[in-house]
Amino acid sequence: MKLLTLARDLQRRKAREKHRRFVAEGLRTVEALFDSPLQVVGLLVTAAFGTEPRGAALLARASFFGLDVREVSVSEFASAADTDSPQGVLAVGEIPQRTLDAPPTVARLLVLDALQDPGNVGTVIRTAAALGVTATLALPGTVDLWNAKVVRSTMGALFTQSALTCTVDMLSSMLSTHDIACWAADIGGVAVDDVVRADLPERLALIVSNEGAGLSTEVAPLVTKRVAIRMSPGVESLNVAVATGILLHALRPI
Repeated sequence: MKLLTLARDLQRRKAREKHRRFVAEGLRTVEALFDSPLQVVGLLVTAAFGTEPRGAALLARASFFGLDVREVSVSEFASAADTDSPQGVLAVGEIPQRTLDAPPTVARLLVLDALQDPGNVGTVIRTAAALGVTATLALPGTVDLWNAKVVRSTMGALFTQSALTCTVDMLSSMLSTHDIACWAADIGGVAVDDVVRADLPERLALIVSNEGAGLSTEVAPLVTKRVAIRMSPGVESLNVAVATGILLHALRPI
């Protein structure tokens, strides 16, 4: 399959799952992909891309590695890109094979329960990477982690952070097998700043859910504690990405 045709096809989740490929758009994201352990399949570029120093440097790297680089027209490029301003460069990469491995003695897992906004999910993964989360697990109902908007929003964190899809049964098995405590973000929970740090579990999974729907009925039975962020009167909720960052920081290992 030609690279342009493949890139167009990868706008669909089914195609990404079939080909085990994804699209990374924009200079910064593609640079991060090149710097990561992931395999790059090829590049689509417009004629103007190589005229700037960073663009020329990226093309030189692609040439060094013998990658397939295809120059296409602006209209052809737009047909494969997800963004309005993709900067004239798009990379196709291989989706890595990631598995649920046994966590280390001290671990923090982040579980995404039906989070559907790509920008939020990308920001959450980036935040998880910044705060040392061992792995991020996406339950059914969550947007595809390799959606182009998610990839872009992670700012390259998805290429190195252990983020993968997971069923509720797989999560349940992992929690019990490895003695991992399971907490959930919930507006009705205990204020996280009232949690005594000395009592934090060494292995802890934190579930964050869709802001509107809340914790799903399938995953609720796994939860042993619900935690919330103390907020000023009149404020009902926080954006899920912001709330996740606050909770992960508060629950970080000692």
